[in-house]
Amino acid sequence: MKLFGLNEKYLLRRLASEWLPDEIWQRRKRPYRAPIHRSFFGPEGALEYVRDLLSEECLEASGLFNPAAVRQMVTKLEAGKRIGETDDMALAGILSTQLVWRQFIVDFQRHLPSAARPDELTKICIASKIR
Repeated sequence: MKLFGLNEKYLLRRLASEWLPDEIWQRRKRPYRAPIHRSFFGPEGALEYVRDLLSEECLEASGLFNPAAVRQMVTKLEAGKRIGETDDMALAGILSTQLVWRQFIVDFQRHLPSAARPDELTKICIASKIR
């Protein structure tokens, strides 16, 4: 009775129909979205590594995101303004991509013998002040 045809939580909805308004018990299922930004932005602003990954220098070095657009989002987050689900997902995507870029492009190249490092990548890493 949990699933009747394609109706999820059938029994629960039938029981709830006696006490809840129709617009509640008949509404479509909605996923819960965790507030991602709260994991990375506290009362003092962004965590240090987040600030580094979202810095203009790091964003320009990766070349994957528009630094001005990211700065606008970071400014909104640091001001404590509410953001929507789209911005939350964008933040997670940007941070994840920047972490992968650092781990598998910058740091991977750093551990190669210096003769094997491409000169252009070395210049980018130095210019972006990445440790």
